[in-house]
Parts: sequence; C-alpha cells; structure tokens
Amino acid sequence: MHAVAMIAAMIMALSLRANAQVTVGDNVSMNLNANASFGYTADYGSTIVSDHGLNFGGTADLTGSYYTPSFLNFDVNPYYNQSRANSTSQAISDSSGINTNVQLFSGSHFPGSVGYSRSYNSLGTFGVPGAVDFTTHGNSSGFNVGWGVNLPDYPDLAFNYTQGHSDYSIYGAEANGNNSFHNLNTHATYRIAGFNLVGGYIYNQNHSEYPQIVNNEMQTSDNSGNSFSFGGNHDIGWHGNAAAHFSHSNFSSDYLQSSYSGAVNTVDANVMFHPKETLTLASNMYYTDNLVGTLWQNIVTTGGVVRQSTPGQSSSSFDINALAAYNVTQHLITSGTVDRRQQTYFGKSYGSNTLTGTASYWNRLLGGALSSVLAVTYTNVDSTGLSTVGLLSSLTYFRRVGGWELNGSGNYFQNTQTMLIGYTTSGFGFTASAGRKFGFLHWNASAGGSRSLLNKSGYGTDTQNYTTGLTAKWIGISGTYAKSDGTALFGATGVVPTPNPGPLPVDIINYHSHSYGAGLGLNPFKRFTASASFSRAFSDTLNGALGSHNNTESAVVHLQYQFRQMWFTAGYSKFVQGFSASTSPPADVNTYFFGVQRWFNFF
Repeated sequence: MHAVAMIAAMIMALSLRANAQVTVGDNVSMNLNANASFGYTADYGSTIVSDHGLNFGGTADLTGSYYTPSFLNFDVNPYYNQSRANSTSQAISDSSGINTNVQLFSGSHFPGSVGYSRSYNSLGTFGVPGAVDFTTHGNSSGFNVGWGVNLPDYPDLAFNYTQGHSDYSIYGAEANGNNSFHNLNTHATYRIAGFNLVGGYIYNQNHSEYPQIVNNEMQTSDNSGNSFSFGGNHDIGWHGNAAAHFSHSNFSSDYLQSSYSGAVNTVDANVMFHPKETLTLASNMYYTDNLVGTLWQNIVTTGGVVRQSTPGQSSSSFDINALAAYNVTQHLITSGTVDRRQQTYFGKSYGSNTLTGTASYWNRLLGGALSSVLAVTYTNVDSTGLSTVGLLSSLTYFRRVGGWELNGSGNYFQNTQTMLIGYTTSGFGFTASAGRKFGFLHWNASAGGSRSLLNKSGYGTDTQNYTTGLTAKWIGISGTYAKSDGTALFGATGVVPTPNPGPLPVDIINYHSHSYGAGLGLNPFKRFTASASFSRAFSDTLNGALGSHNNTESAVVHLQYQFRQMWFTAGYSKFVQGFSASTSPPADVNTYFFGVQRWFNFF
C-alpha cells in the first residue's frame, strides 16, 4: 500500500504543468527539456539476487549558444536509469551516463569541436555471423577533439583526435573483455594551378583483451600503426582527369606470444578520357612493396588477428590495366579490360594476364523493370601455364502484377580474382520479395541467401534469411528466420567473417548458427500502443579442439498510454543466455515495470 500511495503522489506531481523559464545573461541562449519517469520495478532470475522497489529515471537535453551559435554552441545530454537500447522502457540493463558536444567558431576560419561521453552498465553485443549477437554489459568512455584551419589562398587543414575505453562482460559466461584505443587523423587539401592536392597522417593504437568463449585461453592483442599519404589530380584534355597517390604505413602487432611488424609503401595512378560522349578510356596502375602486410592490415581492420608470425620473405605486387567502355544504346553499355599482374609472396613469384568483357543492360520488359550485368574473364597464370575462365553475372527484375508487387535479384560468380593471384572466389546470392494488399490488410515477405568459397583455402560462408509481415490500420505482426554456416576469425568484437586471409596463419573459427523471432504491434485506439517481441538463437562454434553450443533467448512486452503530457508505461522482459563451454550457469534475468513518464520543456 505504501508503494501504491507513493506512485499516486508522484503521478499528481508529474501531471502539473511545467512553467517556462527565462534565461539570464545578455549573450547566453539556452533550451532545456527533460523526460522523467517514476514507477515500480522488479527483477529476478537464476543468476541474480531478486529485488524490487520504486525506481526513478530520466533524460535531459540542454542546448545553447554563447554570443551567436556560429561562435559557440553546445549540447549536453545526461541520462539516468535508462535502457539505451530503448529509452522508453525498462530492460535487463539500466544505463546511466552523459553525452556532451561543443562546437567552437563554426562561422570562422578556425572551426573546432570537443566531445565527451561516459556510460555505466550499458548494453552491448558480441557478434556471431547469422545469429542474434551475444549480449554484454559494461562501462565505456570516449573523448574527441577536432580543429580546422581554412584560410584563403592557403591549404585547408583538419585535425581530429579520439580516444576511448570500454570494459564488458558477457551474460551467461565467465568471460570479460576490454578495449582501449587512441586515434589521430590529420589531412590537408590545396588547389594550385589546376591541381587538387591532398595529404594526411593517421596514427592509431589499440589494446584488446578478448573474452574466453570460443577459445580456452585469455587472448590479448596490441596493435599500432601510422601512415602518411600524398596525392593529387588534374583535369586534362578530352574531358579527362589524371590522378596519382602515394602512401607509407608502419604497423606492429603483438598477439599471445607472436609479434608481427612491417612497413607498406603503395603507389597508384589512373587516367581517364571521354573523347566522345559514348566512349570512355581509362588506365590504372597499382604497386605495393609489401603484399603480405596489406593482407595483414585487411584482417586487423575487420576485427581479426594474425595468430602467429608470418614468414619473413619479401613480397610485392604490381598491377596495370586498361579499359574501354562504349554506350552502344541508351540501355546497353559494353566494356573491355586488359590486366597484367606480377606478384611475389611466401618465396614464390606469380604473374597473370587477364582479359575481361562486360555488358550491362537495363530496360522496361513485360511491364516491369530489368537490369543485368554479365562479365566473362580469361586468365592465364605464368608460373603454372594454367588458364581459367571466370564469370560474373547479376540480374534484377521488378514488376507489379495486379495487386502484387514482385521483386527479385540474383548473382553468380566463378573464379573471380582476389588480391592474390593464386586465389579466386566462387559463389552466388539471391533475394526475392512479394507484397500485396488484401482489403485493409497488407502482406509482405522476403527471402535471401548467399554462398561463397575462397578457392584452394576452404574458407567460405553460407547464409539464408526469411521474413514475413502482415499489417493493418492498427495491428502489425512479423516473423523472421535466419541461418549461417562458415569459417570466420576471432576478434575483439566477436566472430567476424573471413575477409580473404589466403595463406596467412589466422585464428579460424568454424561456426553454425540459426535464429528465429516474431513481433507484434498494436495501436487499437488513439494514445495507446502495445508491442511484443520474441527471438531465439542457437550457435555452435569450434576452435581447434574446443567447441561450444550457445543459446540466446529474449522476450519483451511493452505498453504505453498517453494522457495530457504524461505516459503510463508498463513492460516485461525475459532474457536467457548460456554457453556449454562455460563453467557458469546460463544467465536468466526477468524484469517488469509499471509507472509514469512526463516530458518537460523548461525553457
């Protein structure tokens, strides 16, 4: 009874109209609004201590400027006891924190900005391809500062620095992780004598400790690197343009007991002409003196790691090609490409010559719209003398048939070249959708899938996804299903798809996952809304001899009714997550909440 009386008193207080306030000061202008919530909440489960009681939360947004908005403007957004995944309802993690941003001198030649964010007990994810991501909770902070110099007749300069830190744990596993990073980015642009010049410098540093879910050892990595770049372009005759670019990168990585470091220099140049409106001629050249280092960088940027030191042999790649494209008609474009590649890596040299012919066609057909691409490649590899024929094709078609809206697309590729001459990819993909209105109901459905294989390596992925939905004036219902199989890399953000590692020694994860879910939304009368959702995901991961069967389940119900400037809200959530490889029991958290919210506009 005491709790009921408290809630009743809070409702009466919140229902009072907020009076607008006037700012003080000649040069300061501010606006402040807020959303406050008060109610009763409870949570219980197998892995938490059950509790219940009155709960207060809210958000605020303070914006303003000093002198003029172009001189200084700011935005401060604190929040307390809010689910940042859905700030209008309670969830398994009530987060608190603040986001701030200040813009300085935006109307001058020296614009700048400063930002800071901090969050406590916020939700996050640890990903698995094709499945509902694993749910995490933890703390994080970030800081950024940027400045620009834009003086007439001088190069435009821009500087930006960011840093951040996060620590988190995964529900249902004794698995903790953390990540910290620093990044500095500067660049300059200048136009002189018809040349557009650009240069820059980037520095980054990252430290990660990965959670032990699909690996039986704590994994730590330290990555750092910096790069310089310079380039430019200039218009030339025949409505053409010529450009060139140079970059130098240094990088280092420490992962477990392995270290890898190196430097990469790259040069690329291209030229393009339009001697006729229907004719395009182009040529491109690319060179790198460290091909293996380039592959390593591709892996790291996707969140993966190189598990052990790569051989120390030198590597390089040189590629030059020429292209001609001709518009045969308004709907048909043809092109031809000649390409020469020369590479050395892991103690061997490779060379190849490739011819490619492409035709692109689009038009209206049988009452619908059709677009298609067909490309055929012929490649001869010097070292083996072998020749291969590659194919790349895609087709998309859309049409209305009676009350139906039909759309479909597909693509197929075989022996498509990758960054390495000795490796090609093959696969296919498709999407299809249909929709129709039946009286006051509208139904829609879609399906999609893809399969890819990195030839000679065995790395590949296979995905499928299906969705359907039915909507009316005041009701909507939906369902989803997805599955995915393949090989991936283990990284700080989860299990990430393989980016094309080729022969590099990486930490490969074999995975299989499938998930399904459903949702319901109701708006039977004005000011009242209700929603419910359910999802479940299963995944199996295998890393060497260590395997794990993983399960995630989530159910959420939310009700809201508006009266005057207030909202009555009520909700329930259930969350389950567990891992067979973990010694911890599955996390099982249930929460429910009912209370009121009110929006205030103070000034």
